[in-house]
Amino acid sequence: MDIKACLNDYIKELENEVMRILSNPKTDKRTKNLAMKPLTSKKQIILNTIDALEMVDRVAEEEKNKKLGE
Repeated sequence: MDIKACLNDYIKELENEVMRILSNPKTDKRTKNLAMKPLTSKKQIILNTIDALEMVDRVAEEEKNKKLGE
């Protein structure tokens, strides 16, 4: 399976977890906020990782094209 697809699946799982936290009427606002922070951070880290992977792919493609052009 593609790494990006795996990371996107993980993001979906994080978003599902967020929805479970937000939809729980027994949880107070403070507890919800405390539970959300790590999930938000994880999602941002994953998004940054996806961006980095795309950049690496783009640079590799450019290098490949340069070598073919020589």
